[in-house]
Amino acid sequence: MDLWNQKDLVPPALATYKCKSKSCKSEIRALVSTLSEAIQYFESLGSFDEAAAYLSRFATRWNNRFYNMHGFRLLKRLNQALVRFRSVDIVRILTNVFSTLPDGNYLEPVVELPTRGNVDYLLVRMQGVAKLFCRIVVLAKEAARYYVRFMSSGYFFNLSSMFLCLQAEIWFKSREICRQTVQFYNKLITLREFLDLGTSGWPSNDGLNLPEQLCTWLGDDWTNDIIASEDQTKELNLRSGTNLFVLLTGEPADLSTTQKVDKQIAAKLATDDSQPMQSIPKALLMQRISAAADLGEVVSRKAPIPKKTPVKKSPTSDGLNAVKSKFDVKNFLDEEKRKRREDPQQALSKNVMAGQFGVFVNGIYRDMNRLPTTEFVQEFKQGWKKMTEVKKDKSKRKK
Repeated sequence: MDLWNQKDLVPPALATYKCKSKSCKSEIRALVSTLSEAIQYFESLGSFDEAAAYLSRFATRWNNRFYNMHGFRLLKRLNQALVRFRSVDIVRILTNVFSTLPDGNYLEPVVELPTRGNVDYLLVRMQGVAKLFCRIVVLAKEAARYYVRFMSSGYFFNLSSMFLCLQAEIWFKSREICRQTVQFYNKLITLREFLDLGTSGWPSNDGLNLPEQLCTWLGDDWTNDIIASEDQTKELNLRSGTNLFVLLTGEPADLSTTQKVDKQIAAKLATDDSQPMQSIPKALLMQRISAAADLGEVVSRKAPIPKKTPVKKSPTSDGLNAVKSKFDVKNFLDEEKRKRREDPQQALSKNVMAGQFGVFVNGIYRDMNRLPTTEFVQEFKQGWKKMTEVKKDKSKRKK
């Protein structure tokens, strides 16, 4: 496997050597300036990191729903490529090499410079980053083509447009990052010759292949996807007969996508009599025929008379006979409390004092979770009859 394609490539030891700066001041300043610009650029990719984070979150969020969809699998492959770019950590590699360089504004007669192996490792990583971004651009374009074709069918329009916006942002910024990476590489490759090989001997094998021009090494990916400038008015080739802009025509807004297809089929049948009927899908033809058959005279019908809903009886309207469970006991007591508060004459316990009624209710609530349902309902009925009958006897004696 080539060095640029190895995920766990072992870096060389960070080593320096002493060099007289008199004969190579311009090369040293150029190396310091290029590495400083590269660090500042890759550290300023906050918006790209945010878009990649959104894409990763959405891929995780909708994984179970769209797992078997081809476009969503392209989206997951795009997310995996972005994760691999994060794992390279190109900023750390640039910072390590930059930390071994002297100050470019003032160069002493003898300075310490990094060995050629450290710069070669950086170039190999930049070579892999450029190739990786070519892959990201291709995947983003393929996924965008799929979702545009999917949006033209009218299904999941909001979700597809959200995915399309993320892919467009990643596609646009990935092209720019790839261009800048190639520029930094082409500058650094010319500055490695004056550096000493050192004793590390990195790499240990003869697999080092550093092209003079990275854009030439990228080949068709660079020509067709990175620097290609297509016509802005040209529509995206969806590789099908559909068109996203059908949804944006001047037709009525209530005309659905299926009706548009049926309208196209009807126009095709009217204009081309020589075409056999078998060329039209049976499902769409039957849908068109059924739609035409449903169009007729407007029939005025009388609105149906709404049924009267029976009045729900309160739990206390049937007395204690309707109480058969703990739930019925609770409803019975709640309804009795409401009647005692709003209309005391309608309450079954109108002759019972408020204090005695409260003690009875508290005792019932206390025994609700302690006793089984049958025993609890029986005890409630006995206590209720005892409380109401005693008050009735007292009122008769007073009379």
